[in-house]
This record gives sequence, structure tokens and C-alpha cells, in this order.
Amino acid sequence: MTDKSVTCGQEGAFNVRRLLSVHRSFLSGKMPPVAYRQSVLVSSLNEVAASVSGAHDLGEVPGIIVDAAKLFTGTEKIVLYLFEDDEMSGSVSTEVFVRGSKNEHLESWWEEWLPRVIERVLTDGRPYVETDPVEGAWVLAVPVRVKDRTLGVLCAINSVKHQLREEQTAFLSILAAFAATSLENAKLAEESRYSLLASERERISREMHDGIAQALFSISLGLEVCKKKVHRNPDAVARQLDEIQDLLGASMGELRRYIYDLRPAKLQELGLVGAIEYWLREITPPDRMKAMIELGGIPRPLSAEVEACLYRVAREAVTNAVKHASPTQVHVRIDYAPDSVTLLVEDDGHGFDVCSATAESESGATVGLRSLHERVRSAGGGLAIDSAPGNGCRLCVRVPC
Repeated sequence: MTDKSVTCGQEGAFNVRRLLSVHRSFLSGKMPPVAYRQSVLVSSLNEVAASVSGAHDLGEVPGIIVDAAKLFTGTEKIVLYLFEDDEMSGSVSTEVFVRGSKNEHLESWWEEWLPRVIERVLTDGRPYVETDPVEGAWVLAVPVRVKDRTLGVLCAINSVKHQLREEQTAFLSILAAFAATSLENAKLAEESRYSLLASERERISREMHDGIAQALFSISLGLEVCKKKVHRNPDAVARQLDEIQDLLGASMGELRRYIYDLRPAKLQELGLVGAIEYWLREITPPDRMKAMIELGGIPRPLSAEVEACLYRVAREAVTNAVKHASPTQVHVRIDYAPDSVTLLVEDDGHGFDVCSATAESESGATVGLRSLHERVRSAGGGLAIDSAPGNGCRLCVRVPC
């Protein structure tokens, strides 16, 4: 173990109202001790599962685990070691998460004691208990494992007079196994987000190459021609400079749209419907195209993830239609249902072969459809596209709420 960082924090990341209710029932004699302890164990695990499922990123999961271990077992100090292989250097970095009073079981003591205990756990792959008679404390160390890989070790430190009940020890073992699965799932989810970000960058890079880069190259060539003609034919140069100025203005508008594409502040400022309306005005030329948005059902607030998904899909679908399909009409509709929301984007443009475009996207030749599918999947929804050459395009997204 090499690099180490320690994160300390306070307890209380959970809603313990139900647990306290069970505890009061036990104290009043309404519930036998065995039933109480079983109820506490089940309630505790349910609380952890609910908290982990609501975590937004990988960095939140370790804190939830140590909070749960400390809160639901009453352990004096909880220490979670997580290991990560550094493929570049070949070393293993360690991140440490701690819960408990700083004045109880001092770090200067357990920092020297626990590494040896952890080595024993890593070697045997089983929970291990050891007592330090000098300090009057004992530790229960439980491996955090996924299949044959050890992601870390969860340690509970208590004074020798503080013994855990059987169900508390069982909770720590179950929690360690649950922590391993949760960390692995959170890591996969984070990798999926990074993949989506990479595909977004690839899409923007491709569109800039096809748009602004070529426009700037044309402007550069036009200026070279103007330099050569400026003395021989000033009238022709003036006309060409007007054309270059128009092209430059169009490129500046395109660049503003790319910046807006990277920073969708309008979504937070105007809400989902307002942001889509704003984008329709920005991207569709009013003299050549009719664009409209329509609502169905009873509009209601959506989660930030769902709003971002629907907004970005609508924006990309409209942009693709305007740039590549030459439609005369673009129609966006949002339908609110009790348990879901549906986005429909239709245009009467040239259309395209969906099967061929999907194959190109999956092979990596293009990123448009792949990016749309990944974005919708990340929000737990489904995407359907109906189009054919000469018949326009109909894109439908349904996301559960």
C-alpha cells in the first residue's frame, strides 16, 4: 500500500425514523428482543440499499458504507480501506474513510496496527479478529470482495469492554459484501458516463470539422485571392469580401451554438420546455422552416437527469434534421404520464436508412445514433427511430419517472 488519503466525517446520512420507531417499540415491551434485532438488521440493510441507489457518483458510496457501519452497529470507530491499482506505476494506492471520535482510538495507534491486520485478511480472504491488550481494544476486519478480487477491508474498532451482538457482526459482514457490489456498480456507471462524454466530444469534433473548420479554410482561401486581386480588380475584391463576411458571420453563429452545446445554461434558466423552445428559435431559419413544440398531459417537475436527457436528445435530433435533412417543418412534443415522460421529434425532411445508420454507429463510423442511445439508456429509458429516405424522421423517447 502506498498513497493514502483519509476522509473523516459525521454520521447522520440516513433517515432513521423507522429504526427509531422500532427501537421505541422494543423499549416499551411491545416487541420481543429477537424480533427487534432482526427488524433492526433488515431495516439497516434497506436503508443502506436506498442510500446507495440514490448516490450520484462513485465518490459518495464509501461515505455511505462507513456511515451505515457506524450508525447501525454503534461501533466506536469504523475504518474503511479501499485499494486501487495504478496501472502506470504498478503500485497500489489506498484511500481511507474513517468515522468516530478523534479522541477515541487515536489514529497514531491504529494507523500502525491495522496494516498488519489487513495483510492477514488479504492473505486469508476471511474476516479476522485481533485484540491489542496494551491499548485494550479489538478489531474485526472484514474483506470487501467481488468474486476473487479484494477491493478493500472494513474494520470495526472497539474497546475490549464493548462487544458486538451477533446480528451486528452479521450486519458488518453483509455490509462488506454489499459495499463491494455497490462500489463495482458505481464504477461501471461512472465509466458509462465517461464513455458518453467521450462520444459527445467525438460528435462535437466531427461537427466542427464538417462545419467551422471547412468554413475557416474557405475564408482563408478567399482572403488569399483578395490579396492577389486587390490592385487589379478592387470591385471583385469588394464583392468577395462581402461573401467572406457573410461566411464569417455564419461561422460565428455556429461557434456560439457549439459553446451553448457545451454549456446548456438555458435548461436551468428556462426549464425543459423553455430551453427546447429557445433552441428551436436558435437553430431553425424562420424564413425556410416552421418549428413548434407541443405539450400533452399535466406538466410536472422532472429529475435533473431526466430533464438533461430529454433536452439533449431533442436538441441533437432537431440539429441533425436542420443540418442534414432540409425539412420544412420540425415538430417537438412532450407527453407527461403518471409514471413516465415521452419525447417525440418529427420532421418532413429527406429521412435516412435507419438500419444502415445504426450499423455505422455501432461500428464506430459515426457517433450520432450511438450517443443518443447511450444517453437515453443512462436515464433508464428507451429510444425508437422511424425513418426512410424521402419520408422524414420520427424519433420517440420514453423515460420512466
